[in-house]
Amino acid sequence: MPLLLQIEAVLFDLGGTLVDYPVPRWPTMAAQCLHGMYGYMVRPESERPPQAASVPGPAEANAQRQPAAPDSALAHRIMIGLRRVVRSLSGRTLPRIAEACARPLVAPGLLFEDSLPTLRALRDGGYRLGLISNTPWGTPEYLWVNQLQRFALAEFFEVALFSSVFGVRKPDARIFREALDRLGVPAERTVMVGDNIEADIVGARGVGMRTILLTRPGVERLAATPTPDLRIDSLRELLAPLPPREA
Repeated sequence: MPLLLQIEAVLFDLGGTLVDYPVPRWPTMAAQCLHGMYGYMVRPESERPPQAASVPGPAEANAQRQPAAPDSALAHRIMIGLRRVVRSLSGRTLPRIAEACARPLVAPGLLFEDSLPTLRALRDGGYRLGLISNTPWGTPEYLWVNQLQRFALAEFFEVALFSSVFGVRKPDARIFREALDRLGVPAERTVMVGDNIEADIVGARGVGMRTILLTRPGVERLAATPTPDLRIDSLRELLAPLPPREA
């Protein structure tokens, strides 16, 4: 496997790359979301399942609130507008509803066994690490920050961008450029690792990054256009083309 020379930083996708989130069909997903919301609204507190994330209080939520940029996706601007309306009427209700809706979707998530060893080896090898993840519109950042903490991933990433917070989704170039700007590493010295051809490979290649497509066992190996620099079947295979950097 050829070496990826002069790479300083590695960006990862989350779902399907580091964590296995079973993705049901849309009708099932919608039903699970509605069931979670219904349970939150009608069940007594003692019967509710544990929260998927700590929900911020009114003051903290207000401090975290950011306006949607004019060039962000329409769906994101609509969600920000709805949040403002609901928060003005109910304080903490919207974050709790969002958490209740997303809980059935994130609860079955399982960390792939090769994720932590690979991240640890790359970090110890001198690489700077970051994450760019497409997440459902309207899901709050604290939900996904909690997922990084749940799976002990947070300590590895200097940058973690979630589309539902940033306002655009991969393959939009802006979310990749934002990650590069925050890391302070040029695109040609950064590689993107992901399992989605369109979102991860096309998006990263479009800003000049190197790319690695992860195709785990049992996943159909589709033709990739543009062709990634490498194709791997396990994250452990990253350690050959990305050996420890010289100090």
